[in-house]
Amino acid sequence: MACKSGRSGVWARAVALIAISVCIAKGDTVLASLYSPYASAGATVTSINLSGITTPSQTQVGGGTSGLPYAITFNSVGLQEGVVHNSVSGEYAVPVAGAVGGGTSGTPEYLTAGYGSALTSNIASSGNYLSTGTGTITITFTTTQHWLVLLWGSIDAGNSVTIDDHSGVGGNNFTETGTALQQIVEGFTTDGSQGVGGSAYVIFNSTAGFTTVTFTSSAVSFEFAGVATSTTGFQFAPEPSSIMLVGSGIAIALFAMRRRRVTRGCYAGS
Repeated sequence: MACKSGRSGVWARAVALIAISVCIAKGDTVLASLYSPYASAGATVTSINLSGITTPSQTQVGGGTSGLPYAITFNSVGLQEGVVHNSVSGEYAVPVAGAVGGGTSGTPEYLTAGYGSALTSNIASSGNYLSTGTGTITITFTTTQHWLVLLWGSIDAGNSVTIDDHSGVGGNNFTETGTALQQIVEGFTTDGSQGVGGSAYVIFNSTAGFTTVTFTSSAVSFEFAGVATSTTGFQFAPEPSSIMLVGSGIAIALFAMRRRRVTRGCYAGS
């Protein structure tokens, strides 16, 4: 899709560096990028905390009398799956959170804990994360949410996320598949890639609101980390030289669309 702008040189740089893509379906909005997001101003962020859990673990996290505003449950994930750490060949691989020095290639970096945590290039120092195997992981929040962010690791065609918001035709829930996500991530490399360009940060927005999100995969495995919700939303940060291109124009571009479509970085800033 061709993009036009009076600032042609800066625009081209923005497309290459911001790497934001958008798709809309059934009233839900999905944004994806190789670059990390941040919470909008004034947001209250609820971050899923997996620190301190001995891995692998399929024991419920939160819920009950834990005091946590969410519960994570596991169904048929296998003894090597669930809350995991590091990588195990043939089972799961740590989601890639970035590249040393920035950009969309190079030495991978990983989250050291949950959403917004520091990055490390030492995979042994990476934090715990979630892996479905060929089972299902469900996160249930105690209050209605509208925004969700996660780092979707080594995106496989068989991965899927279902937002239980009954926003679709006939009251169906909204599902984003790995196949659909691969098509909208600028800089995505190959199916199941465990390097830079194989993982992406994903932002979900549901105007209807939801309390339950389900993660599943038809093949080993769906790995994800950095899960969080926000009361006022998440955004992707542009590179300094292209910050003028990202602003209120994102909202204009999103809500002007009436059907699901793919857009690669085509936003006019305020």
